[in-house]
Amino acid sequence: MKKVNIKWQVIVISMLIPLSVVCQISGKKEAVAIRTTEPPKIDAILDEPQWDETIPASNFVQFKPNNGAPASFDSDVRFLYDDQAMYIGAILNDPHPDSINTELSERDNQGIVDNFGVYIDCYNDYLTAYGFMVTAAGVQIDLKSTESYGEDESWDAVWDSQVAITSEGWVVEMKIPYSALRFPKTEKQVWGLQIFRRIMRYKETTTWNLIDRGKDGINNQAGILQGPENINPPLRLSFVPYVSGYVEKNPDAKNWANSYNLGLDLKYGFSESFTLDMTLVPDFGQVQSDDEIYNLSPFEVYYDEKRPFFMEGTELFNKGNVFYSRRIGKTPSGFGSVSDSMTEGEKIDKNPQNAQLINATKISGKTKNKLAIGVFNAMTADTRATLVDSSSGNSRNIITEPFTNYNMFVIDQAILKKSFVSFYNTNTWQPESGYSANVTGAETKLTDNSNTWAIWGQGIVSQKYNTGMSPEFGYTYGLEAGKTSGNFTFSLTHQLIDDNYDPNDMGFLSHNNFISDGLSVSYNIYKPVWRILDWFSTVWMEYNQLYNPSEYTSFELGLNSHGTFKNHLTTWFNFELTPVDAYDYYEPRIAERYYVQPPSWSFGGGLSPDYRKRFVVDINYGVWQSARYDQYGFWLGIGPRFRISDKWFAEYEFRIDPGFNDIGYVADSLNGDVPVIIFGKRDNKTWVNTLSVNYWFNNKTALNFRMRHYWLTLQYHEFYELNADGSLANTNYNEPQNLGFNIFNIDMSYVWNFAPGSELRLVWKNAITNEEQNEMIESTMHDIEYRFGRNFRNTIQSPAVNSFSIKMLYYIDYQSLQRKNRKIR
Repeated sequence: MKKVNIKWQVIVISMLIPLSVVCQISGKKEAVAIRTTEPPKIDAILDEPQWDETIPASNFVQFKPNNGAPASFDSDVRFLYDDQAMYIGAILNDPHPDSINTELSERDNQGIVDNFGVYIDCYNDYLTAYGFMVTAAGVQIDLKSTESYGEDESWDAVWDSQVAITSEGWVVEMKIPYSALRFPKTEKQVWGLQIFRRIMRYKETTTWNLIDRGKDGINNQAGILQGPENINPPLRLSFVPYVSGYVEKNPDAKNWANSYNLGLDLKYGFSESFTLDMTLVPDFGQVQSDDEIYNLSPFEVYYDEKRPFFMEGTELFNKGNVFYSRRIGKTPSGFGSVSDSMTEGEKIDKNPQNAQLINATKISGKTKNKLAIGVFNAMTADTRATLVDSSSGNSRNIITEPFTNYNMFVIDQAILKKSFVSFYNTNTWQPESGYSANVTGAETKLTDNSNTWAIWGQGIVSQKYNTGMSPEFGYTYGLEAGKTSGNFTFSLTHQLIDDNYDPNDMGFLSHNNFISDGLSVSYNIYKPVWRILDWFSTVWMEYNQLYNPSEYTSFELGLNSHGTFKNHLTTWFNFELTPVDAYDYYEPRIAERYYVQPPSWSFGGGLSPDYRKRFVVDINYGVWQSARYDQYGFWLGIGPRFRISDKWFAEYEFRIDPGFNDIGYVADSLNGDVPVIIFGKRDNKTWVNTLSVNYWFNNKTALNFRMRHYWLTLQYHEFYELNADGSLANTNYNEPQNLGFNIFNIDMSYVWNFAPGSELRLVWKNAITNEEQNEMIESTMHDIEYRFGRNFRNTIQSPAVNSFSIKMLYYIDYQSLQRKNRKIR
């Protein structure tokens, strides 16, 4: 009897031991911040006695490559606070400090270096965390991590940090002012906390609280920081005035033009939770040039936002694609039609390419009940083109874009775990014409307690009002459900967009009038097995219809797979198949007409080596084919990367993308009341060359150079008339349509961050656009090489827009001014 009891005790204990281990792994660790009356000096020495009063956060585990395994080296992280800021001290042990990678990079670029960072979720609702990272070279990275949109490195804050390499590893010391955070007004702060460390020579990323890669989400797997108590944070008020000057030479002008700008950015904290951001008379002339292309499709090209004010802190407004900030200050709607208004003897003296932004304002924050609120407003002035009579010298103005007011309002309530409900509205108003556009939407995501299953839903209505015209109404909705965690995941999707839905006054939608249903099934490997570090594979299928009239359009299926081997070579491949005819209602450019696209397939992939090596080459490739019209093509991208030293880095990317016997829209006309739509069979070939060179003098000063050349050629072989049944018929149409199109850009900048939040920037920009009509394109490789060299020479010798500019902005913190004044007194 006694022996039996002992056996049962052994069995019970053997069951409880792994259970307790699981609880420790899956539970949330806790760290404690200790109040200090004397703030530490930020020097990465940690010799102040107050650091000894803290309890370190330690026992890190691997995020990658061996998820859940102990970290290779110990890390101890300590926390202090006062009424001004949070202070963080980290001792990062490394038995071989001479192997710590200290390569320089630009701000917000994690580079190929050792780094350390903390993520703070002030509301502990898993939705938004503020990340503060520093590399072993002292380069700062700050970002916002959101569950819906990932990491946003465009978000910037003003904070202090220092690093030091020691005989036992390296040390980090940070000061994060409360002005960089948003938190609820409560006596005791309880924040979500995650701590990251990267050991680059092992390509190892470790975390303080385990992040199970098999579970959906990052912020929800953070630990807890028992944070500040009874703090009295100071007034959050800062100004960033700027001054800029430009000299510019336009090919159409005889002389260099010059201009200057003055403006101001303002940030004001209404409370610990809500902040107003405003920019007055902003200047974005120094942002990097767009990677423009020649658009052959029926859809608008989407270009990323690069203006800092519209990139920072806008994640709350990224709902339903109803906020596309590049609509604000866009190219005027009448820009391309100014010549139609010219009379005999007139010429265009001025035709601005962008509407002038007067100001823009964001108010955002979150209540203690986890209700996020965002308000956005921007105004652009009347934009006028100027025409001059060459004989009399008289001039007149034409409004190409009237004064426009843009508004957006968002509320987002966090519920349960990782779930939310959102409501949003955008409004665009042009008072002079009486035109307004409203878009109103709601969406929700609900997850179960284990964060394994989720459902998502969205509904949006668009409304347009124009004086003397009937209102236009449209709508869209979407549904998605599936399993989001584990090795095996799947999702079911359904989306409907009616033929009147249009959010594009302030949002972005490439096309409407469709219904799409999809299924995707994934199997993921998160932990090393055999020679593989991780692998992710997805099989998907999609069935598409036209909404009005209700017609089948396409059926597609495919396989996407990517992974990394233990030698840190990353590879991927994608296969897509359209097994039956597809009906394209967009390419003909005329309502209710369609083109029958024959079955097709494509296969592509790529290789990306271990970036720790000084010289590597990225490769991506692919082929496609559609047999009925003998259509085929391929693409090849080659990207050598050369880390010349810890201060020099160069990267070159070459991409060629030829398509042979491609078929597409050319022109349309009316034969009586019947539209005649002309299609063409063509070879279109694209070459893109991009060169980037960076030199960092130190972690605050850099010289950056980027050159891009884009070349497209079109050579037509045959023309067809599109029949009513979507087929193609021979035609006598023979208008010359061959084309050669070039875009060449240089962006060169010298950047000096001479004080926290302050910057001096010198920029040279060179831009060339060159188009040759009806040129004949030879097909042999020798001729391609010859023509590429000749084309490039002709392009860089073409008239160019040259611009030199200097801009200085200076960060002024109201509290710092107050402290300085008190010292003077």
